[in-house]
Amino acid sequence: MEIEKIMTKHIIVGSITNTLLEVALIMQKYDIGFLPIIDKNKIVGVITDRDIVINAISNNCSANDLIEKYITKNVITINQNETIDNALSIMSQKQIKRLIVISENKIVGILSLSDIINHNQQAVNIINILKQIWKINRNDDLFKTEIDEFYL
Repeated sequence: MEIEKIMTKHIIVGSITNTLLEVALIMQKYDIGFLPIIDKNKIVGVITDRDIVINAISNNCSANDLIEKYITKNVITINQNETIDNALSIMSQKQIKRLIVISENKIVGILSLSDIINHNQQAVNIINILKQIWKINRNDDLFKTEIDEFYL
């Protein structure tokens, strides 16, 4: 299956002049965790919700800091006509969960692991089996605490 059939085509972007707060509010509004960043109609990087927490907040940033110093500038792309297997190979090799999808050097979408999983019934079945394998019964003594009472 080709990427263009399952990718997300409606792209939300941020600007290099946005602050961390503005980017966080965009992510909240659209319920997304990945945002391509543009400067003069060119993608110059990407930022994730994890980048904001790990690279910015944990380093005592200000909500008004510009995002430029927190973005990932090495943007990984894939052509929309490539296969899902190729996309998974790149994601595995680069240890990333999303790819910018291009066609003729123009961005046409974003492909995420969840896009792949949601459109692949075999993947859904495998995940359900893994959930059953790793299912832990939290009501046994293994998870019993030393404290018997909790108060607010």
